[in-house]
Amino acid sequence: MIDPTARCPQWLIDRIINSGGFISFYKYMDLVLNDPENGFYSTGRLNIGRDGDFCTSPSLGNDFARLLAIQVVDWFLDLEKSGIESELFSLVEIGPGEGTLSRDLAIAIAEISPALISKIEFVLVELNVGMRERQEKVVNNLEGIYCRWCDLEDLILRPVTGVVIANEALDAFPVERLIFTGNKVFRQGVALRKINDEYFLEFVDLKPTSPIMEFLQESNSLLNIEFPPKDICDRWVTEWHCDLPTWFGKLSKVLINGTLLIVDYAMESKRYYNSNRKDGTLISYRNQKANTNILKDPGLIDLTAHLCIESTISYALINGWKFMGETRQGQALLALGLSRLLFSLQNTSSQDLSAALNRRESLLRLVDPIGLGEFRWLAFQKDNSYDLILSNRFLQEPIS
Repeated sequence: MIDPTARCPQWLIDRIINSGGFISFYKYMDLVLNDPENGFYSTGRLNIGRDGDFCTSPSLGNDFARLLAIQVVDWFLDLEKSGIESELFSLVEIGPGEGTLSRDLAIAIAEISPALISKIEFVLVELNVGMRERQEKVVNNLEGIYCRWCDLEDLILRPVTGVVIANEALDAFPVERLIFTGNKVFRQGVALRKINDEYFLEFVDLKPTSPIMEFLQESNSLLNIEFPPKDICDRWVTEWHCDLPTWFGKLSKVLINGTLLIVDYAMESKRYYNSNRKDGTLISYRNQKANTNILKDPGLIDLTAHLCIESTISYALINGWKFMGETRQGQALLALGLSRLLFSLQNTSSQDLSAALNRRESLLRLVDPIGLGEFRWLAFQKDNSYDLILSNRFLQEPIS
């Protein structure tokens, strides 16, 4: 049964026909998000914020960056105290969105440690031209802050020491979708169907590739993940972030010494690969509305898939990273002092009451357990000095 909302635009018709009439879901997700001329990200159609397609933590105001900066400053000072030599420390942001997080971190770090900010360069890793143009308008206006844009390949040629942040970036990596039916696994694909001179998109089953079969075997043997779980329904679907091993491998060549912080949608394997989660975690976003119809409006919507915590950690360890710990965003921000910010708003004058209430609402959204507060913070360390010890405030007991 064809979904009438899954009408295919001409640019995507051409791509699929040139590929033989069908493509993998991985390729579909990559095209609709990153196609240079038509992708949701590459064209700059994505709009982040209260009035945009969706909110991120940095888009709710600068308090997220102000709290995160407390930990980031600790990490930089630890590097400095360890005696590690570097002409300039680097704060690298992967997938910088609108550029607001890098901007707000720069301002907050300058306030917390004025002597430190002159020793830091801000490096924004952005593949899509449309998003980079918007970031440049936000970040380049900062006086006394050195910023540059590059890709991971450039950084591999000139590796850095410092902190890498991937905030809500990995969930947008294209994924392979796996379908289990009749005791067999298939790779989900997307094909065209022509009806009355119109083309529509539909899912098709493709043969699994060798990497997919290796992933299933490794999940069962190395990670002790029951894959697939017991009592699944016919045509049970899940995702695999197949680009993560390569990404961690590249990043291990980028950072000589320092910390990697991943903040994203993530859950434990027992929740991720669960018989009740029969349609996976993929979801689309547009105009603040989530939709499970992931073939609707290709190129005009965001697509996102959760991370599996255990497999993400495993890929990092295999590529030379040390796992420091993980926690929920709500707990992390409380440990970094969010409760003190909330308390300070109680002394707001009546003239500033409206602004204070808006700020309070944003702070509460950051720790909302059914929203942004459920995001996971995963911290990793790269240590080529063999005696580097980095402090982690947010992995301690939250401050009440």
